[in-house]
Amino acid sequence: MKKTKLFAMLLAGVLLCGSGAGCSTDTGNADAPNTDAGAPNTDAGADSGENGGLTVAFSQCGNQNNWKVVQTNDMKEKIEAKGYKYIYTDAQDDTAKQMSDIEDIISQKPDYLIVSPRESEGLTPALKAAMDAGIPVILVDRGINGEAGVDYTTLNSADLVWEGQTCAQYMKDQFGNARCNVVELSGTPGATSTIDRNKGFTQEIANYDNVKIIASQVGNFNRAESQKAMENLIQAYGDEIDAVFAHNDDNAIGALQAIKAAGLKPGEDIKIYSMDGQKDALQAIIDGDMELSVLCQPRFGDSVLAIIDKLEAGEEVPAFVKNEGKLYTIENAEKCLEEAY
Repeated sequence: MKKTKLFAMLLAGVLLCGSGAGCSTDTGNADAPNTDAGAPNTDAGADSGENGGLTVAFSQCGNQNNWKVVQTNDMKEKIEAKGYKYIYTDAQDDTAKQMSDIEDIISQKPDYLIVSPRESEGLTPALKAAMDAGIPVILVDRGINGEAGVDYTTLNSADLVWEGQTCAQYMKDQFGNARCNVVELSGTPGATSTIDRNKGFTQEIANYDNVKIIASQVGNFNRAESQKAMENLIQAYGDEIDAVFAHNDDNAIGALQAIKAAGLKPGEDIKIYSMDGQKDALQAIIDGDMELSVLCQPRFGDSVLAIIDKLEAGEEVPAFVKNEGKLYTIENAEKCLEEAY
């Protein structure tokens, strides 16, 4: 394969990939990842010689929740179906391990490196080393503090700030001018998905006099941790809490469990707003226990392969390739339940 150093085109335009406005029938696979979590796992697709013998590596930050499991399985399925050789590592929610994983991958000289960074800090030197070695770096889901075209090639993600803004807007629409005291269950500290969702939400509620965050605790995109955090918040604030802003559906379901355990009625005593589009969240919306889940598509295989196709053709790609989002509410949750993961 002819290899050239590839630079991102720093343009305002974005490539739209993802779910669209309707409800698809692609349900994904939420089974445990079918790759080992230790040393780099190398698999060859059935037709690895028919697509230029490309080798594509994926450095996953961890499979600590259902969203990440779907992401991991979809990436493996789509890359191997293309006939590419596949290298996979799982950092097990450890930034130092992810840096080591990336260094190991670089030594194997793949044609492309896909990375879902655990956090925005810490990985930039390793990713720049990959770029300097002529290996294009495609970030998925989360970004880093770095420069496109220098430290990485492109970021393929949802608009995470928009997701936070959308939760705030929907919350305001429901509460009107009534009191809306919010507790926030945040994601992994330092992850851009955590930073940007908080940014979007707080920027939006600054426009509303009646909506305010009265407390925030880390849920870490994990149901058990979020349930414990919500138990603490209920104990501390009690009936002062009107709403939960959860940074993902695992945080939301954990909060839901804590609310029920406290003898409160979700949807009545406390309303829950979240992001991801998990099946459990849509069912909770149908049951009246949640108000909103904003889709954040976990299936990146097709959009990543589209980026690789462009780079292989010598075309430039924008610095940001956006996956399209949409809202799941009581109006469409039942209709869209089968598309959820």
